[in-house]
Amino acid sequence: MRWGYLDEMIPAPWLHRDEPMIFDFMKEALEHDSVLEVVSGSAPGWSDPWSRARRVRVVQTGEYGMEFVDEDGMWIDARQVQLMRAVDIRH
Repeated sequence: MRWGYLDEMIPAPWLHRDEPMIFDFMKEALEHDSVLEVVSGSAPGWSDPWSRARRVRVVQTGEYGMEFVDEDGMWIDARQVQLMRAVDIRH
């Protein structure tokens, strides 16, 4: 939970084991060379949750590792990602 001075990591018990997790989305994005938008770090306002979105690609790191890299080459820690969605860049 991040809001103002509050910065606490809390497990999300509402996630069902059969639902896709961030790793599943990262793997699919890597396989299809997809562009994603992610919001990481502190939470944006409720009125526009995507206001701090950054476009990223997933890159392979080592034999099994994957990481997010933004358009400026900056690495984004997957543990800090709060929102993620695919981006259609064909338009």
